[in-house]
Amino acid sequence: MELGLAGKRALVTGAGSGIGRSIALALAAEGAMVAVNDVNEAGIAETVAAIRAAGGRADGCAFDITDLDRVQSRVDQLSTGGALDILVNNAALLVGHAPFMETSPDSWRREIDVILFGTLNCTRAVLTGMIAAGSGRVVNVISDAARVGQEREVAYSAAKGGVATFTKSIAREVGPAGITVNAVSPAATNSPMRQHALKEIEAKIGVERLAEREQKVRRAYPMRRIGEPEDVAAAVVFLCSSAARHVTGQILSVNGGYSMVG
Repeated sequence: MELGLAGKRALVTGAGSGIGRSIALALAAEGAMVAVNDVNEAGIAETVAAIRAAGGRADGCAFDITDLDRVQSRVDQLSTGGALDILVNNAALLVGHAPFMETSPDSWRREIDVILFGTLNCTRAVLTGMIAAGSGRVVNVISDAARVGQEREVAYSAAKGGVATFTKSIAREVGPAGITVNAVSPAATNSPMRQHALKEIEAKIGVERLAEREQKVRRAYPMRRIGEPEDVAAAVVFLCSSAARHVTGQILSVNGGYSMVG
């Protein structure tokens, strides 16, 4: 199937590792020119190198998505050759894996600033060009934690829930301009964020209890596996493609059947 992504200009946030890197690689493999965003410049360099090594086109684009002025400035620079065609809001932050009553307002703000305000900032910055062009694709990476809840990740889940609602609301506003806005919702995925959380849990409960916990987690999934970043990337590529031209305001679960919400 021809996905119509060759020559499209894409910005992927949080693409220095994990799911974001897989998304950037997948878009580049379909011929898109990818601006790789992160605050981790070493991670950006690795992603750009991997894309170029595979024959794709990519450039690094380091900036803090929580700073609207900075975001707008960099998007303006990226748009000098024409409006961006694709925005993937993937960047996220999980400060810790702890009960809500043990967390602090500072940690809540950090997670909400990156996940929710970062998505708002980047979307705001790209929409002017997309509206003028009469086309565009925005894909937000949320989480099943936002849809069914997740203990010990309360502020993170709340921020992702905000992005889910934003997805549907902004899709209604910009649909008449030919722009689609959708979200992909993974459950547990073997990303660096998850691996970091598992190390924290292991330090508290030990290797054997963590292994038992992971077995229980897998039994909650009909597919009996934890997702990989490439699973999420495939769904994002579809939503960015011409094949999804009539899909907007939707949340696509990529979760091995963990939750089957309507």
